[in-house]
Amino acid sequence: MNEYETACGGKRRYLSRALAKRESSRIRREGGGNLRAYACNFCGQHHLGHRPGEATYLREDRTSPTRTRIAGETPTQ
Repeated sequence: MNEYETACGGKRRYLSRALAKRESSRIRREGGGNLRAYACNFCGQHHLGHRPGEATYLREDRTSPTRTRIAGETPTQ
């Protein structure tokens, strides 16, 4: 993915930060992810995105047999 695709491409655009934050709150209330509103350097509007380090495409596969377990964690089957 290039920077445009990550930051802007295919994302819903909001005319203001307030509208984006309102949508983020609604999504969170309905059990969705912890998203943040941000101003886009490409389109000049606002988008919602994952907080740094929380993007789903960056997460480890929790079922991977090669994944290192966290102390106290039980293996999944």
